[in-house]
Amino acid sequence: MKNDMGFFTSNADKYHKMSDSALENEASKWKIRSYGNSNGTIERQIIIDALLKKDQAKETRIVVIISGLALIISLIALFK
Repeated sequence: MKNDMGFFTSNADKYHKMSDSALENEASKWKIRSYGNSNGTIERQIIIDALLKKDQAKETRIVVIISGLALIISLIALFK
């Protein structure tokens, strides 16, 4: 699935294909908490949702940086 920019792709399929232990490792790596239930198993969707939000935030930062650079280049070109 592609977003509006067309070059960032969603990791949802990758996360859904991960094993429970791999998802727990990712959750631990990114300090995602409260994903266990009372049966002692994990709620996969809680981890996947948090990982997707993390990915989206990272993509947003990249877009902001690219936009800032474009603005700076435009200003430099304008005042040359």
